[in-house]
This record gives sequence, structure tokens and C-alpha cells, in this order.
Amino acid sequence: METKKNLKGVKLGIGIILGSIVGYLTSNIQLWFVLGIAIGAALEYGTKKKIIKWNSLLEQKILVI
Repeated sequence: METKKNLKGVKLGIGIILGSIVGYLTSNIQLWFVLGIAIGAALEYGTKKKIIKWNSLLEQKILVI
């Protein structure tokens, strides 16, 4: 069985980077840095819930691949 690499925080980092870039371009880094953190955290949380849902379906053998 293959093990997946642990990629926690990647989407959060992407959100921070994108927020910083947009903030620099719009001359409003304070606002966009915080928004980047919020967007990245939302993406991390949403992905986590999706993975848990798929794992529970696989355990119940409802989903057959």
C-alpha cells in the first residue's frame, strides 16, 4: 500500500503568498495578507472535511473504486 506525503499547510501557504501579491499590487498589504490567511485556512479545512467524508464512505464500502 502506498503512503501519501503529508502536505499540511500547503494551501495555507498558497493563500498567504497570493494575498501578499495582491496586497502589494493594490497597495493594501494589511488587508490582503489577512484575507490570504483566511482563504488558505478555508481551503485547508474544506479539503480535510472532504477527505474524512471519502474515507468514511470507503470504510462503509458504499463507494467502490
